[in-house]
Amino acid sequence: MKFRFYLLSKKQNQYALLTLFFVLVLFFGISACKDRSENASPKILPFDEAIEHQISFLEVPITFKVEQIEDKINEAIKGTLYEDQSFEDKKSDGLKIRVKKVESIKISVKDNFMYYSVPLHIWASKRMIKTKFFGKKIEKTKEIDFSLRIKLRSEINLNKNWKLETKTTYIGIEWIKRPKVKILGVNFDLVGILENQLLQKKDDLERVVDKATSNLKVIEKEVSKIWTKIQEPILIEKKVTNGTWLLAEPIQIEASKIEGKDNQLFITTRLKTLLRTVVAKKQGEKPKVKFKDLPPLRQNRSLNSTQNDFELHLKGELPYKAVNDLLDKKIKDTVLVIPNTDYKIKIKDAEVFGSGKKLFMKLTVTGDVNSTIYLSGTPRFDSLNNSLHFDNFDYDLQSEEYLLSAADWMLKTTVKEEIQKLLILPLDNYVQQLPDIIQTALSKGKTGKTALFDLRDFELSPRFIQIDKDHVRIYVKATGKVGIEIIKL
Repeated sequence: MKFRFYLLSKKQNQYALLTLFFVLVLFFGISACKDRSENASPKILPFDEAIEHQISFLEVPITFKVEQIEDKINEAIKGTLYEDQSFEDKKSDGLKIRVKKVESIKISVKDNFMYYSVPLHIWASKRMIKTKFFGKKIEKTKEIDFSLRIKLRSEINLNKNWKLETKTTYIGIEWIKRPKVKILGVNFDLVGILENQLLQKKDDLERVVDKATSNLKVIEKEVSKIWTKIQEPILIEKKVTNGTWLLAEPIQIEASKIEGKDNQLFITTRLKTLLRTVVAKKQGEKPKVKFKDLPPLRQNRSLNSTQNDFELHLKGELPYKAVNDLLDKKIKDTVLVIPNTDYKIKIKDAEVFGSGKKLFMKLTVTGDVNSTIYLSGTPRFDSLNNSLHFDNFDYDLQSEEYLLSAADWMLKTTVKEEIQKLLILPLDNYVQQLPDIIQTALSKGKTGKTALFDLRDFELSPRFIQIDKDHVRIYVKATGKVGIEIIKL
């Protein structure tokens, strides 16, 4: 790679004087190179203490369609719900009865209640005993079939294990076909008898519904998936480094009460986590993570389904090794040719390191200058074009003194500025693609088949850049909105 710099030609002096000048420059240049190699690196100044890592939070509303709950309830509650095959029970009511669910239970929701409409087919056999003259008894039975809908209401909550906890109560009966029968010439309306029978067994029916609901594990299952999915490393960059991974370390999760509206159930979770990035040492190497189990539920009744904001505080650590690998690819063997002169230099090696608040660049050059020179600057993130820059970029004092005596043309030309341009790291595409990268990563695997993740209004803004012994630390804040819809239980 060649860069051309257009400068005015040097004034011609007398030949003898010019020859003497170059001899002196060569002499002092050799001496300076020798001295410079002995004091190659600037003194490392103390680093600032690491900035306290702020906790990130995500308020994630999770939506369940009631039809999905219906399907699970209907799988759990089926067949015969109640059966009495004896005329001689404790009540001696002379009635045999079998209650069977033959159609799907319908569920609606409002606030934190689920309302059930349970269609039942009922078979009953009524024994009738009539006493005639002389004490003779005549016994006759009559079988009938009829149907009805039982109305139930369940108050729904979550227990500490994230399981649905319901308290179901009987509301009433809607008769589809009233049970009437004529026995021995007498018309009997069995509504009252059957309602009494059902009322006596309503506790059993309520327990059946509560048990079926608690066994669903729909909330526990989906929240646990999300909790685990968030802990999986997300590859956010692999072109500049061997692979930069986003890691989340969740520390707490809270949940609102369950709300029902428009045939949907809502629960809002607030997840607190620490976020950081890790750069892989080898290409394609994925960080190992020790996954945390879903902790017990912490109820937060101040949360509601309208809250869907997130505020992420990311601590990114960019190792100097990764930067040096990038420099090796980008500027190693770059030849800088100075127009209108015979000067040219070749960058044989480049590496960065930290000292105090500054980032230093060590350049090993050959050609008309054979030496190691140092430049330093303060890294800055330009939010207008999403790129990393270096402010106050200049030669360090020892390098400047050396160049002044050995190669002052490097001080007078734009070599420094051109090197500074090489260090600009554009991140615009990276910033724009980051929401899609995260959303795509969350949507992969089994979780992606059962849940839709939606990230919106994503805004990224850097807060601090800090120099450390082995890394450049970049602290970034991201805000936006998030939602999860469960599409399959």
